[in-house]
Amino acid sequence: MRPSAFLSIALIQFICFAHTKAELTEIHVDLRQPGHAVSRCLTGSCIEDVNHEIYGGIYSQMIFGESFQEPPMSQPVKGMIAYDGSWKVISDGVVDGGGGPGPKLLSDTIPITAGEVGIELFLPGNAAGNAGVIVRASGAAAGADNFDGYEISVDVARKMLRLGRHHHDFKLLKEVPCDVSPDRWITLNAKMTERTIEISVDGKRVLEAEDPRPLGAGTVGLRQWQRPARYRNLWMASADVHTVIPFEPSPPSPIAVSGMWRPVQTGTANLAALIEAAQPFIGTQSQRITFIHGTGDAGIENRGLNRQGMNFVKGQPYEGYIWVRAQQATKFFVGLESTYGSRRYAQASLSAQGGDTWRRYDFSLTPDTADTSGRFVISLASPGSIVVGHAFLQPGLWGRYKALPLRRDVVEGLIAQGVTVMRYGGSMVNAPEYRWKKMIGPRDRRPPYKGTWYPYSSNGWGIVDFLDLCEAAGFVGIPDLNVNESPQDLADFIEYANGPPSSTWGQRRAADGHPESYKLRYIELGNEERVDDAYYQKFAAIAQAIWAKDPDITLVVGDFAYDRPITDPMRFSGAASRITTLSAHRKILELAAQHNREVWFDVHLWTEGPAISPSVEALPTYIDALDTLAAGARHRVVVFELNANNHSQKRALANAAAIGRAQRDGRLPIITSANALQVDHQNDNGWDQGLLFLNNAATWSQPPGDLMRMISNSYQPTILDVQLSNPDPQLDVTAVVSEDRRIVILRVVNLSTSPHPCQIQLEGFTPINPDAQATELAAGLDATNTVDMPDQVKPRVFQWKHELNGTAAARYTFPPTSFTVLRIE
Repeated sequence: MRPSAFLSIALIQFICFAHTKAELTEIHVDLRQPGHAVSRCLTGSCIEDVNHEIYGGIYSQMIFGESFQEPPMSQPVKGMIAYDGSWKVISDGVVDGGGGPGPKLLSDTIPITAGEVGIELFLPGNAAGNAGVIVRASGAAAGADNFDGYEISVDVARKMLRLGRHHHDFKLLKEVPCDVSPDRWITLNAKMTERTIEISVDGKRVLEAEDPRPLGAGTVGLRQWQRPARYRNLWMASADVHTVIPFEPSPPSPIAVSGMWRPVQTGTANLAALIEAAQPFIGTQSQRITFIHGTGDAGIENRGLNRQGMNFVKGQPYEGYIWVRAQQATKFFVGLESTYGSRRYAQASLSAQGGDTWRRYDFSLTPDTADTSGRFVISLASPGSIVVGHAFLQPGLWGRYKALPLRRDVVEGLIAQGVTVMRYGGSMVNAPEYRWKKMIGPRDRRPPYKGTWYPYSSNGWGIVDFLDLCEAAGFVGIPDLNVNESPQDLADFIEYANGPPSSTWGQRRAADGHPESYKLRYIELGNEERVDDAYYQKFAAIAQAIWAKDPDITLVVGDFAYDRPITDPMRFSGAASRITTLSAHRKILELAAQHNREVWFDVHLWTEGPAISPSVEALPTYIDALDTLAAGARHRVVVFELNANNHSQKRALANAAAIGRAQRDGRLPIITSANALQVDHQNDNGWDQGLLFLNNAATWSQPPGDLMRMISNSYQPTILDVQLSNPDPQLDVTAVVSEDRRIVILRVVNLSTSPHPCQIQLEGFTPINPDAQATELAAGLDATNTVDMPDQVKPRVFQWKHELNGTAAARYTFPPTSFTVLRIE
């Protein structure tokens, strides 16, 4: 789901909860009732390839930019580096920046914290979008939000001035009306202290703001969002130093290195490097490096995902390979080094054969020093030239899960969170080039493509690798595929996944290292689609081709979200896809009935928290509407994305309430929460909702991940009705019981910012153990965990003397903004 889909809803749904008086609520559960079954698969996660969940995340490959498909770092303006976008000096001292999703042009001047910055800005036309200057910028890489810094921008269409804070994400600090007009030069000026920024427009002070969590020092740069702009007269001042940053075209450079790599030159060694389009190893280009003359090393280095640094564990082997071609036999080196190359931890010498033919060279490297921000280097130490097509580096078996190309600590982190089912899909599947047949075979030969979240996406880890992960970890795996794939290609996918080794695609699977069937049961077609007649036509053709191959496959319709109750399936509003009728859904149900097959429908819910969102409220009416249309067709509704713009305690509480409602409803077999993973400080695409956070060396759970573990670990198969005296919308209670009726679990969400005292009455149940196990996840609504404080929000487990004896009630006060699990035996 795209972050903007529910922005307006987030404003509508926000409610400030506050108890003015703590009223006693009675929780009454009658264990003599039969109850109904509850699914084990309501604690799932969704991998959507945002926030780099694959590269830099679960995939063991440590190199980002492995196939050199990124264009070289551009310096269209002298002394400035471009990150995305189209920049050029169009006249004396004027830079033109094309539109796009947040391209940046940063100066290489000395970073400052306090001081002053000025720029003149020209916004042609009254187009939407904004443009301006960014200050205290650091840690930049390609991607709209992939940097730290403050954005000062002007929106002439809305006549607004805005100040935003980027910390590899985006937070609007302040926005104020500003009388600006297009097609004229506008002067922006910013005065900064460590914590404050004062902004003037055309000499008039317009905005002041304070950041309670100020960013560090950084440089100055230009940025626009979805509209073109021109700039001139950029300057900055710190203390008594005033620096004018001239806009001059850059002279040609003999060094062009693919964007995620950087040149290396030591001693007097002289390097020439260029992007070579002729005879690429894969994709459209490869990287040539040439040692011209001198002594020392000349080559290129990589620091992993968005150059965050690589983690090296002392004394542990790292294995890899590199594809190289050379016209003449050439000796070259690969090695592990410190961030800037002052220390070399390991090195291997390799010899490229002549003949200009691509060859693979394997290596092993064991660092003699630990480092969490190291780099991988490819270099020459004497005159010669090689072309590099692909590079791979991963931990040895010690760091991988069951010998697969998976980071062991990440998989174990998911297992520890209680994940029962995983969906591999989301907006990533909507990319036109997202095709499963490009994701099989040797990973270094899989073609790169323009992805939804990253324009130079690699297929090094894809759908089949996801199936391997789920099989190894014991998750129910549900891949999502592009609905524009041909029916034949998707029938081939089913044969690849489930066909016998003697079948055409089963043979291919066996050749890829998996002789046995994956026993795949579910696949989804599309993501957040407009389910109309056009979608139905695609779905029908694919469904019939798949069912002919494997009649046991359950197909899932990639529906979107519904924010208003549906009373008439043929006439409603509030669908995120803008459909107003479920007529195509009825056709899908009729198709399923004709073939005696079951179909599922995936809808997505907003769990920003702390309030219950309109999409959660409307979900039962959507299920009811499908039921009225089914006419006996077998069908279910699933939720493959619980979405939010945060990973805090309030999101955990909203997830708990949504899952509790689904359990009590009893009709949803699966819920998965997006997103499973998020790489810390690498959020360059707008999402900020990871359940398991990680960097290159560690993993830690966020409150929604801890919440999922609490629900998963307290699973019991039967849900019971709960009656509340003095019902309170801020209190959500779910009760489940074991098959032998000896264990009762109460799960309670308290959305209030005050403690909530309750009286608990269990009828038809006499506990044997006088102590119940209580697990509380309680924290402020905006509380999260960080790498420095990974247990800041953590479930508290303790014994509670309940004094229940079959007739007497128990008293329990649920903490403010908390989720509590009580296990009574």
